[in-house]
Amino acid sequence: ETQRMRECTQAAAWVAAQIAQGTPPNEVLVLARKRDRLAAMQEALRALHLPCVQPEKADLFDAPEVQDMVALLDALVSTGHDLSLARALKSPLFGLNDDALVALALLRRQPEHASSSWFELLQKSELLPIELQALATHLIQYKAWVDALPPHDALHAIYQHGDVLARFAAAAPAAQRMAVLANLRALLSAALQHDGGRYLTPYAFVRAMKKGGVRAPGRVDAQAVRLLTVHGAKGLEARCVLLLDTDTRPQKAETMGVLVDWPGEQAVPAGFVFLASESSPPPSAEAALATEQQARQREELNMLYVAMTRAKHCLALSSVAPSVSAPGSWWNRLEPLLADVEALDEAVASDGFVATTDSVHDQFTLAELPGLPAELRATPGAVQEGADPADPEASLSTPASRLGEAMHQLLEQAGVAGAPLAELRANGWSTARIARLAQDFDITVGAARTAAQTARRILAGEGAWAWDATVVDTAINEAPLRHQGQSLRIDRLVHCHQPPERKGWWVLDYKSAAEPERQPALMAQLQRYRAAVSGQAPGEPVRAAFLTGDGRMVPLSDGAPPSEAALMAGADRAAQAVRHTLAPAPGPAQGSLF
Repeated sequence: ETQRMRECTQAAAWVAAQIAQGTPPNEVLVLARKRDRLAAMQEALRALHLPCVQPEKADLFDAPEVQDMVALLDALVSTGHDLSLARALKSPLFGLNDDALVALALLRRQPEHASSSWFELLQKSELLPIELQALATHLIQYKAWVDALPPHDALHAIYQHGDVLARFAAAAPAAQRMAVLANLRALLSAALQHDGGRYLTPYAFVRAMKKGGVRAPGRVDAQAVRLLTVHGAKGLEARCVLLLDTDTRPQKAETMGVLVDWPGEQAVPAGFVFLASESSPPPSAEAALATEQQARQREELNMLYVAMTRAKHCLALSSVAPSVSAPGSWWNRLEPLLADVEALDEAVASDGFVATTDSVHDQFTLAELPGLPAELRATPGAVQEGADPADPEASLSTPASRLGEAMHQLLEQAGVAGAPLAELRANGWSTARIARLAQDFDITVGAARTAAQTARRILAGEGAWAWDATVVDTAINEAPLRHQGQSLRIDRLVHCHQPPERKGWWVLDYKSAAEPERQPALMAQLQRYRAAVSGQAPGEPVRAAFLTGDGRMVPLSDGAPPSEAALMAGADRAAQAVRHTLAPAPGPAQGSLF
């Protein structure tokens, strides 16, 4: 047990305590400089049965379940590899305990069996305990498959015979079960993808997996603790951020390296030096080396800035006490601001009991999905962004809101991607496009068909001129604007150059509501959009209109623009309509910094 392992154990206990106090697991972000520290942290979190995931690139062979199955292949290809067979026997596929393995090892030590491998001893059933006697038949069958079939087919046969997915899923904690199954399925896929699957032998497949380089399937778990390198966390935020390894000593002086002196404003390097040792540079390279070292220090501070600014509420630092402290380390820079946290010997799980490494697995069923009908098979498209939070029609994560988003996506892509406008107005969207729309927005095919019909009525209705290139010289879909400190997004913004009565900018807002002009909140919202565009296009006429799901165009009155107070009141009413659809979230406790 190393100090790094103990650090991760203590840090995992702190994470468990935060979750027990009400912080959702997905609001905890664990950061480190290097990925190897994250691997140790992942094991510590798994020991507490806390859901965790490394969203960055991961090697498939690093997964324990993959190592178990590769060990089985290794033992079947090379029957003298006792250690690989021991791992396979201990895996969930066979589930032998330590006593059974010890009995096999003691049998191997007897003089008359000194030349026999474990695989050969398992064929002598009369010498084995009862729990080992049934293994010989299975191993012989598995070896016959490995010797006669390609690696993928042999693995698939073993999966089927041993019910591999169900056995490993039953042995995994619920928080890790989906990842375990995904990795085992990825191992099957890797047997087909390596070198195109041509001329691949089981021996070559085992060596390739041990060498590494096969990426694990990407996994996004909305309810898991995220473990990332600092560079990989750019752009992300979380309520609680834990930094590991914060008292690392400065980078050692490099040897046998290359020093390039290339100022950014120059087209070519000013110098290129093969440097034997940074600790004793030649006089001609001292200035360039000093500049390089200053850049490294600046990058170190940039990393600290990125790491600290990921935290919304609580920033925690963890470190192993070094034999010689680094003066400029993250820990020493922040130590005057730190408040120590009492060491946690036990981690309380989110449901209130003390989490230990012992687990009682719940009953579960390994589901099998039926085949998708041919008419519904389609490539998933891009995910539509969420609705405008100021839109009173928006109701987060409801079928109605997703239907509206689906309609908006069809109109956004009309004339840009897919069928021509004339065909869409005449025949609508294809069955395959509607099926993909249903899949993208998690709605039924019938709802997707309704969204397509609504979009078609808008395209062919009174506002059809907004897609006519002969009268419109500028058209922007999902136009972003900033107005009075608020971010706005307009469904379609067009500039019309003819006829004269329609010249100028038009703010067009798609509405599935039958009569949006009767809803004051919607009217105030559209007025605010028009005011925002007027501020960006002084001197030009700016008009606004609803394009409704029944094909009507409802223009906004061209009277005097409403006051800012009226616009704010309308926006408040719109936001209030949204808030009434959401359950209030409990406020978190005061955070801490240690």
